[in-house]
Amino acid sequence: MLFRQPEDGSGIQVLEPEELYAFEPDAEELAADASILLHFFDGFMDAGETGEQIVAELLEDPERRLIARFDADRLVDYRARRPTMLFDRDHWASYEAPTLDLHLVHDAVGAPFLLLSGLEPDVEWERFAAAVVQVVERLGVRLAVTFHGVPMGVPHTRPTGMTPHGNRKDLIGQFPRWFEQVQVPGSAGGMLEYRLDEAGHDVLGFAAHVPHYLARTPYPQAAVAVLEAVQSATGLVLPGTGLRARMDEVREDVDRQIAEGDADLRSAISGLEQQYDAVAGAADRENLMAEPVDLPSADELGRAFEEFLAEQGDTE
Repeated sequence: MLFRQPEDGSGIQVLEPEELYAFEPDAEELAADASILLHFFDGFMDAGETGEQIVAELLEDPERRLIARFDADRLVDYRARRPTMLFDRDHWASYEAPTLDLHLVHDAVGAPFLLLSGLEPDVEWERFAAAVVQVVERLGVRLAVTFHGVPMGVPHTRPTGMTPHGNRKDLIGQFPRWFEQVQVPGSAGGMLEYRLDEAGHDVLGFAAHVPHYLARTPYPQAAVAVLEAVQSATGLVLPGTGLRARMDEVREDVDRQIAEGDADLRSAISGLEQQYDAVAGAADRENLMAEPVDLPSADELGRAFEEFLAEQGDTE
C-alpha cells in the first residue's frame, strides 16, 4: 500500500486517501451543479440532536442519489460503537452496518447540493480529511458547511443562539460573540474544517446553543435555527417542514413539565432568563459574557434538572 509525504514537511506519512472512498457510476456528472457541501458526523457533541435531526430531514428527499461511499469498516471502531443486530427467535435476521456516505440531495426548489453524513471516524482522521479534500476538489465544491448543537446555560423561552465559525467573515453574519478563546476536545468534523481551510477552500460552521437541560432530547428549535442560518449563508432553501411542525409540540411539552415541576426548577429557569436578557441587548460589547449576573450554581442547576431530564428521557 502506498504512502504520501505531506507538502508541509511535517514528516507525517498518510496512506493514500483515494483508497478510502469510492465514487458511484456517473457521480461527477450527477453532482456537476452541486457546489455546496453540508457535512455532519454522528459521534461528537450534538446537543438536542441538532445535526442528527437536520440530516434526517434532508435525506427525506425522494430524489437523493448516492455519490460516494467511504470505507466505514476501516474508519469505525466497532467495539466502541457496536452496530445493531436483530436476533429473531433462533437466528440473526439483520445487521445494521455503519455508513459514511456522500449523497446528492435537493433543496425545496430543486437546487442540488451535497450531504456527507454518517458515523464520525474513530481512526485515520488525517487520511479521511485528505480524502474529503480530494472529493471537494474533484467535484468542484466551493463551500463546505458543518453544524451541530452545543449545550449552553440558556433558557428554552428565548431565541436559539448561534456560534458561527469559518474563514468567510462575509458569510458568518452578525451573531453575538459568546467566546473569546477556548480549548476543547477535537472532532473529525472540526479537523476536517481546519484541513479544508488549510487547503484553500471556503468553510463555514454553525453551533446552535441548546438549553443544557434539554441537551439529551431532540430539540427542533435548534435544528430550525441552524437551517435558517445555513440558508442565509448559502442561498439554499432547505426543507424543514417536519422540524417546524414539532417546535410548538416540544415547547408545550417542556413548559408543561416545568410548570408541574418543583419551585427550584422554575427558579433555575428564571435565573437563566435573567442572564440571557442581561446580555441579549449588548451586542455592541466585545464579549457578551463580560457583565456579571447572579445565577444559580452548576450544582444547583444540576440537582434541579436531574428529575426533569429523567422525565424527558421517558417521553422519547
